[in-house]
Amino acid sequence: MKHIIFDCDGVLIDTEIVAAEVTVDWLSSEKVNISVEEFIIQHTGKTFTNIINQLKAEGHLKASLKTEAIVPLLDEQIKAKVRPIFGISDLLNTISVSKSVVSNSAASYVAQAINKIGATHHFADRIFSAEMVAHAKPSPLVYELAVGTIVVPKEEIIVVEDSFTGVQAALGAGLTTIGFLGGSHIQPGHDEKLKQLGVFDLAHSHEELARKLKLIIKQ
Repeated sequence: MKHIIFDCDGVLIDTEIVAAEVTVDWLSSEKVNISVEEFIIQHTGKTFTNIINQLKAEGHLKASLKTEAIVPLLDEQIKAKVRPIFGISDLLNTISVSKSVVSNSAASYVAQAINKIGATHHFADRIFSAEMVAHAKPSPLVYELAVGTIVVPKEEIIVVEDSFTGVQAALGAGLTTIGFLGGSHIQPGHDEKLKQLGVFDLAHSHEELARKLKLIIKQ
């Protein structure tokens, strides 16, 4: 392996739990009752736009709500609370091959988050967002865009994803994928779900991920 593609939320930064808490709080104000745990199980890895539109289509939210106005408000609250997942700095410094980020989040949000944790130099301009393609994960389109841009054969790329949605997208693009279980949002049984999808391996922390990557990458 000569290149690593990281998902952002839940792999580089520990935002999935924050995103769940912020969104559940907003949904409560709209009379939608869902727990943080339920939200994580049902919606981790999806875009806010897709989540809100889905809930509108199902009749849980008013159809008149303007999704495009709500999403930036949720994003701003989450940005203020973003924090790196423990061990990510050491991993990025230890693994010297080129790296990219593929995320369902907006490119500007990903760039700000990466800058906040001091990791911008690891990725340069190799940030790929679902807003760059027609369909977000679980569609493989954003991964296909990344592969076509970085010009590294699929067989020489390893992906690190935490969510069911993200793993589906990476595998759909024909990429070898490691399931990452080190985010604070991970629920019991998530490892089995990712194994059933067909991940190459699992890592419960960035320390464990670093050890496994060293065995399969060419530095």
